Amino acid sequence: MPNTIRNRMQLHQQNIQSVLAQVFNHQPISRIEISRNLSLNKSTVSSLYNDLKEQGYVEELGEGAASTVGGRKPVLIAINRRYGYTMNFDFGYRHLHVMQNNLSGDVMAYTQVNVKNLTIKEILPLIDEQLKKVTGYDQTRHGLLGISFAIHGTVDDNQVTYSPFLDMEDVNLAEYFETKYQVPVLLENEANAAAVYERDFNDPGHTVNNAVTISIHRGIGAGLIINQRLYRGTHGEAGEIGRSLRIGSNVVSAPKKVEDYCSEDAIINQISEAKANIPLNRQDVVKLFKQDDDVTKRALAAFADNVGKIIINTANSFDPDAVFLNSPLIEALPELMPSIEMAYQRMVTSASIPIKVTKNSHYATLLGGCALVTREVLEMEDFQLNFAAQEAL
Repeated sequence: MPNTIRNRMQLHQQNIQSVLAQVFNHQPISRIEISRNLSLNKSTVSSLYNDLKEQGYVEELGEGAASTVGGRKPVLIAINRRYGYTMNFDFGYRHLHVMQNNLSGDVMAYTQVNVKNLTIKEILPLIDEQLKKVTGYDQTRHGLLGISFAIHGTVDDNQVTYSPFLDMEDVNLAEYFETKYQVPVLLENEANAAAVYERDFNDPGHTVNNAVTISIHRGIGAGLIINQRLYRGTHGEAGEIGRSLRIGSNVVSAPKKVEDYCSEDAIINQISEAKANIPLNRQDVVKLFKQDDDVTKRALAAFADNVGKIIINTANSFDPDAVFLNSPLIEALPELMPSIEMAYQRMVTSASIPIKVTKNSHYATLLGGCALVTREVLEMEDFQLNFAAQEAL
């Protein structure tokens, strides 16, 4: 193929994707607004829009308001929510979290499946069941577009390389589901997925350029957004801060990792041991804190102090614009945030950075996975997309 033809085709594809990105980020939007934003002439934008409409990616919503000088009312367009859907899964310790999303990222369905004490080979049929259930009532044009899995471990080259809480038993998730459903399947570390959520579902007008999402669950990890890109490292192990070792003269021969003493599970275990090993869960700890239980309050005060140190260490390493805390425990106990911020401010030596709590933390990894697999389906991995723009509709 001559270079001129190839270059023309590449430019056409890039312009189509640019128009689609405009619809994502500003929907509902008119063609004249897209023309103005991209500095493309109206006829070019109309031609590109017609291609997108023919492929089914966009839909017309009706007429908008006329300009102040009169003239025809513009037709408003948006992402076609009936184009297809993605299925997104998060392997929790007790539950498999399942979310169905349309092309624009809207949540179509969410459920939890009890998987406590099940092996990966026992979980696979439950995933198949969820996928088949959705096809029974699907009314979209193209059906299933892609699948994502959030992994509480490390992922390299779309393969699980470390999974401390669930033995993968050499199961190749991507190969299994790609072969069975003939759609793209993406695996991603759960902290990375949460970081993508903060980047791609942020409030319109608030671009996330450099940010760290510290995920505190059974373990501790960090998702890194650097220059708007997810940074995974050479082997997918960037951000594994929970496996950092304690340093000091009192370190024993088998040094403890950071997540051994300040992950959510570690805190719950500390409180349980102080109370004659009575079984506790997060809800029990929240209840004890609100009842002014001394043991619980001391443990959570130490937790807040340690989280402040983790923020300091992470910020010193990556110098982000903001730090997000993805923690169901902190979300359930917002009373901890003043103590965390105080601990951080007490130790910070340079300009302080904003610290924010991830909202709806049980959705964050699923929505991050949705964003990643949707980008792959559309071949728009490198475009700035704001899935939160759809909330204005």
